[in-house]
Amino acid sequence: MQTTTDWTFTLGAPHPLWTVSAVVVAAALLLALAFVEGRRLRPRRRVGLVLLRVATLLLAALVVLQPTWTRERLEHLSGRVAVLLDASRSMTIDGPGGRERRAQARKLAQRWAGEATPTAVSVYTVGDRLEPTTLAALAGAYPADEDASRLAWAVHKLVSEDEAGDLGAIVVVSDGADPALDAHDGVLSDAGSVALGVRVHTVAIGAGGALKDDAIADVQVDPIAFLRQDATAHVTLRSIGGAGARRVPVTLTHDGSVVRREDVDLPADGEASVDLRFTPARVGRALYRLSIPVEPGDAVPANNEHAFLVRVERDKTRVLLVSGEPSWDERFLRAFLKSDPSIELISFFILRTANDLPMAPASELALIPFPTDELFREYLGTFDLVIFQNFDHRPYRITPYLPRIRDYVRRGGAFAMIGGDGSFGSGGYGGTPIADILPVRMPSGKTAASDLVDDAPFSPRVVDDLSRHPLLALLPDPRLNAALWRSLAPLIGVNRVARPRAGAQVLLQDPNARAIDGGPAPVVAVGEAGQGRALAVMTDTTWRWGMTSGGEGADPSSYARFWDHAVRWLTRDPSFDPAQLTTDRERYGIGAAVQVDGLLRDGAYRPIAGAAIALTIEGAKGHVVGSTVAQTDGDGRVHAQMTAPTTAGGYEVVARREGAEAALASVGFIVETGGRELADPRPHPERLEALSKATGGHFYPTPESAPALGAFDATRVRSLGVVDVAPFAAWWVLVAAAVLFGVEWWLRRRWGRR
Repeated sequence: MQTTTDWTFTLGAPHPLWTVSAVVVAAALLLALAFVEGRRLRPRRRVGLVLLRVATLLLAALVVLQPTWTRERLEHLSGRVAVLLDASRSMTIDGPGGRERRAQARKLAQRWAGEATPTAVSVYTVGDRLEPTTLAALAGAYPADEDASRLAWAVHKLVSEDEAGDLGAIVVVSDGADPALDAHDGVLSDAGSVALGVRVHTVAIGAGGALKDDAIADVQVDPIAFLRQDATAHVTLRSIGGAGARRVPVTLTHDGSVVRREDVDLPADGEASVDLRFTPARVGRALYRLSIPVEPGDAVPANNEHAFLVRVERDKTRVLLVSGEPSWDERFLRAFLKSDPSIELISFFILRTANDLPMAPASELALIPFPTDELFREYLGTFDLVIFQNFDHRPYRITPYLPRIRDYVRRGGAFAMIGGDGSFGSGGYGGTPIADILPVRMPSGKTAASDLVDDAPFSPRVVDDLSRHPLLALLPDPRLNAALWRSLAPLIGVNRVARPRAGAQVLLQDPNARAIDGGPAPVVAVGEAGQGRALAVMTDTTWRWGMTSGGEGADPSSYARFWDHAVRWLTRDPSFDPAQLTTDRERYGIGAAVQVDGLLRDGAYRPIAGAAIALTIEGAKGHVVGSTVAQTDGDGRVHAQMTAPTTAGGYEVVARREGAEAALASVGFIVETGGRELADPRPHPERLEALSKATGGHFYPTPESAPALGAFDATRVRSLGVVDVAPFAAWWVLVAAAVLFGVEWWLRRRWGRR
């Protein structure tokens, strides 16, 4: 133990520069005035007055500036050493000589492990966590699998938790890839390391070697996007050690398909940015992947890819309703659609055709021609659902636009046709592009018009195998739901069509009427059309499920529930998917536990009960990186715990029946690592040097330059007390200045000077 005394000089109170300058100028003027006033005096008297003036001004300046001497007694104690060795993923990057950075750190650990150290040494690896270890263990196997280099946090933790007060020095061995070290002064002040005298010595790893790397340095994208509305990913690329400026293609993919590709002019050793626009097509959690080519010799190929998740929501469900004529059915459906605040309804009554002769100028007409071109050429893609309700397309010159509606549905849109004398075969839709997407077949042109509609009342029969379908499951309890359907008011009239198309599902049937080609007449049918969905309702009296059923004592809300479920199913509400998977989180660390839950049902919404389900974790291009097999319960629910991959990126959990190729459901998630640390793989010895300088430690630019562990200065400095000496703060200094000024004034008056 050794005791020393340190003296420091400061001004007693802070003064701005202009105050000090004013004092100096005033003193100079007063001193010059004293010389001028003493020109006619004898030399001794002149010198006496000048000395008095100098003494007065000096005392006045000392009173204003208040110089203070601080004396601090310091106790120097021999303390222990804590060694922090970086175990983050950046240590796997190649350093000088083509060796991984951790190979340099491991070699240093081997050297220190073989030395006799006179002081106590604690060894830790630092990444996201601070883990105790030994030099001998690191000499054998050096880990580098942590997600980040939290060096500043580790220093703070060691100093703040040093309850014994015997920590004398911290030795940090790292490549400096911790952005928090850029704010080391604030971090260390919080820890109190400077005040407590804990020196931080640093040894730089990986410095001095050539490095070549292209990286997706940063991606900024809103976590929430809206269906069918453009979203933007702002992507920043960084080039390190490039041979020159070049064009780099940036590719954005979703579900294995290229969404956008843009070429970016990337300068050598510089950055460039690009905005990639994308339009989500489905509601729910959407996984997107960004990538740039990997050049030969790229130091970190992993940072050439980046995945991000977007939660896609509906701003509003846009519905286009085209009705052939006013009716009770049209009135009820329009009222339901308008009452739902989540639906934006655009509706048209067709009361005037292009062939009408109004016998008046167009400016005087209340009715406008149907805006076919605007709706079906310009704005069709903005709608989530198009409904034709008892609408005959032929008088309104819409036939040329029917292919557009078919293609809109096949690309992911939704279409519904509701019955009446202007729908299905009665509306001339047989053989048109609309017939290609409807779930039922149109009758041939030879069918008599009287055979296209059956006007008899009937109570529709629920197809038993499909009773769990969302359009039929108006109540959650199957027994109560069946009773509800039996209690509803009968419907009147049905459009007769042919058998359903392959893959379509007939949900309700008329038990009395027959289809054109035999069998029970379909009343409600649904089906897929490309990526979209279609609904056919072969009656125009579903409104009776509301008003009439209520008058007969049944549940009048059945009508609204049926059409609410129909709109949500048609527009692919994720809660109506027959098979669904979820994970407990959207983002995981390397090797984290991933909790997977699923509700698995077949196309008829029947539970896949007691089945073996293969769950796989798949990366880009369907590469399987993890799998397990789980059993569903009686309700088709499955639960499993899986392990996140060891490489950062975007992944999907995919559920299949064991042995089958077709996927039942999937859900995306992100695996994150050091992220920004790996996006900039350069070593940062300047951060380490600044850390050592701020704490009174030493910086060593290479592992070879680092001394033996026992040679590090681990002397802990503790303050024994501080004494401030301010001799000119006493009252007598001001009195002395006043006395000197009075003596000078009296002598000048006596010697005939003013």
